[in-house]
Formats: sequence, structure tokens, C-alpha cells
Amino acid sequence: MVRSLIIQTVTPGPCRILYAQIYGSDAHGDKHGQTGSLAPQTSARGLQKEQVAAVARQVQSECSFQLHCAASDPVGEEVRRHLSQEEGAIVPQTGTFQMPPGELFGSKTFAVWQTAGNCGLSLVCDSHENRQQAAAALSQIFKLLKLHLRVLHQPDEVLQKPEKVAAILHHFLPQGQLLFLNSRAVRHKEKELELMLSGK
Repeated sequence: MVRSLIIQTVTPGPCRILYAQIYGSDAHGDKHGQTGSLAPQTSARGLQKEQVAAVARQVQSECSFQLHCAASDPVGEEVRRHLSQEEGAIVPQTGTFQMPPGELFGSKTFAVWQTAGNCGLSLVCDSHENRQQAAAALSQIFKLLKLHLRVLHQPDEVLQKPEKVAAILHHFLPQGQLLFLNSRAVRHKEKELELMLSGK
């Protein structure tokens, strides 16, 4: 199951959380059986914020590292620039990392992430989930965010229109469940989403 979905800024400087959706037991403050390692007064909501912030910082750090490596590799940077010009779009960065069990996460989890422009999107999943499926779901959701919101150049639009984000997640990540969707099912859900967003 997906534990959380996070939308954030990724450019150097303070990392801003634009949207965070918590799923499953985490949504109710469950600490996955862990006791004693956090101060009693720490609220469930406070724990969720710490989890989201930790993942967002890691995504920003890995994104910066990839950009630094690309800048020191002229050939790779030229390929990325060529692809960007050819496709008429910003070539996204992608990655994955593990969050070991500890104070913030009571059990092992992993995160898949994707960034483009100044917008980053990540899914935090239980360790048994299929990473390729999680990455595919992430790409589909990011594609729809770029289609219905100007997240690449104006990521703050997520703050202004959270109902659009919620509608996308309702169709493509219902209750935090990763869906197996063929191309026909994806098109059908995209049409349903269009109808919902148009108010028909």
C-alpha cells in the first residue's frame, strides 16, 4: 500500500510542501507498533509532518545530487538538452530510496520520486509493494498534474486548486492502492476524470 503522496518544490533553498496525502493507518496516526521512542506529547499529526518533511528533504537532496552529476558530465547534459528540445518538454529526473525503520517509520518503506521544473512528486510505499508499479503510477499522476495544473512553472497552483489533485488521486490512487491498469483502462479513467473536473 502507498503510505503517502507528497508534492513539493525542489529548487535550492527551503523545501516547501505543497500537498501531502496520508493513507491507511498513517492517516490515523498509527505508529506501526512502535512505542517509547517518541516523546508522549508528540501528536500523530506532528509525526506525519515529520515523515513528510523527511521524505521531501531526501527527494530534494537526491534531485540536487543528480543535477550536480549531470553538470559535471557534458555528454550526458547535452543528451538531456537534446531530448528536452526534441520533445518540447522538460526531461524529468527520477529515483528511489529506502526509509529504514526508526523513530519516523515503524517499518521499512521505500519512496519513488520524479521531478521536473520546480515540482517534485513522491510516493512512500510499504516495502512489499512493486517498485515498477509504483513508478508507473507516479508517472501517470505526474502526467495528469502537468495536464491539469501548471506544476512545472507554477507549482503553487497546487495550493490554489487542491480539489484537482484530489480528483486525480481519487481515480488513479484510490485509498492509496496501486492499480494494475492497461492502456484502455487508463483512457477510461482519464475520461472519467475529465468529466469530474468539468462538472458534468
